[in-house]
Amino acid sequence: MTALENAPQSTAKPIRRRLGPLGAALDWRLNRLQEDYLRGSPLARAELAKLRRGLGKSAGSVPEIWDSTIAAVPASLHGADGVDDLEPSFAEQAAHSALTLFAAHQQSMPVRAHAPGVSFGRAVGILAQSEGRSAEAVTRRFMAVATAQSIDEVLAHLRGLVTQLRTAKQGFDYARLADDITGLLTPARAQHVRLAWGREFYRTPQPSESDPESAEQ
Repeated sequence: MTALENAPQSTAKPIRRRLGPLGAALDWRLNRLQEDYLRGSPLARAELAKLRRGLGKSAGSVPEIWDSTIAAVPASLHGADGVDDLEPSFAEQAAHSALTLFAAHQQSMPVRAHAPGVSFGRAVGILAQSEGRSAEAVTRRFMAVATAQSIDEVLAHLRGLVTQLRTAKQGFDYARLADDITGLLTPARAQHVRLAWGREFYRTPQPSESDPESAEQ
């Protein structure tokens, strides 16, 4: 049995939501980097290590990862949110955040951190139900993400949950996370993102509700 087969499986089939322009652009990069890393590619390991150096830092502040983060943003999103050209755009901030968090999540993990179709809220819901873990503590951290008053605070709490998900070998959709972070940065969309996360967290099926096909990813 392989390491991937030993990984915790979610309790229902993931549903792939259509990605936005940024998520679609990042999806192939995440899949390529992840598959290369899992095959043992030294170049992929080096790229992930480089991305981790940008963790917790502002977008654009680490020139050595521009080719992975800034370059990943489609030209159609440049200046789309009206941000001053001297500041990183919402899409650039989201790409930087999603890719550096992914690099931290995938580090030394033999299974996929980027799990297309598994939303962030759903992954944390599964984590809360996992054996040997305090559902109350996970829920409290999730609520801290949902009620954070700034994007920096959101990302700090996200990082804490990513650490727990990594320990549990539970992945989620980082391309979708990039779209969600863009939404959180957009005042008119932020509440919609939080509501979607809450629904996904609380609607995660209980183990008794799983069906015979639930192990398929």
